[in-house]
Amino acid sequence: MNKSLFGRNAMEWQIGDRMMVMTSDNSGGIGEKPLDEVNVPYEMVAYFAFRVAVMDCLSAGAVPISVIVHNFCGDDAWTKLVAGVRQGLTEIGADGAAVTGSTESNMVMQQSAVAVTIMGERVRDFSMLDHEQLEWSLAGKPLVGMEVVERAADVAPLSQGRVQLEDPQVALIWPVGSKGVAAEWAKLCDQLGIDAEMPDFGVNVMKSGGPATCWIVGRKRGVE
Repeated sequence: MNKSLFGRNAMEWQIGDRMMVMTSDNSGGIGEKPLDEVNVPYEMVAYFAFRVAVMDCLSAGAVPISVIVHNFCGDDAWTKLVAGVRQGLTEIGADGAAVTGSTESNMVMQQSAVAVTIMGERVRDFSMLDHEQLEWSLAGKPLVGMEVVERAADVAPLSQGRVQLEDPQVALIWPVGSKGVAAEWAKLCDQLGIDAEMPDFGVNVMKSGGPATCWIVGRKRGVE
């Protein structure tokens, strides 16, 4: 297993003629427990943890074939967590992916904690494209905490990520994490060997992107 050369936070390994991809995300202190920092339903917690992991999966040119949920919220949260994952799978047209996982039921946690691991299969190879001849844009806006709920219209829809994955004119998808657009741009350039000045994305590039509420898109120059 090796780190994907062009996917963000993705591991990959080859099985015959199939390239498998693994990604993950976690959240803590977000959920339905009294001591959680952000109080939202567990369906939403799982959905956004899935969102981060699946955008990393899409950035590596892969779509999910299975999802593992790591539940530290208690037995009662399991059905809600799976429902949140299923919502995300439906939005990207991957309803057939298997969902399984495990619950910590021996110890009662004071705050919610959830992790999601995705196994995907690569359906296209972004690494074969010329990353230096691209026009750059940002899908969605960087949001964090309750902004994700209060400004839902500024969150890039997951379905858009799947459409972009299948668009032959899109050469790169790069999710924005908690360190913000500027940090992701630097990571993108370093990983792909690009020496390019960051374009004006029209947002605060230092602000956290929270649960991948936005992502950088590289599109072939001159193509509408």
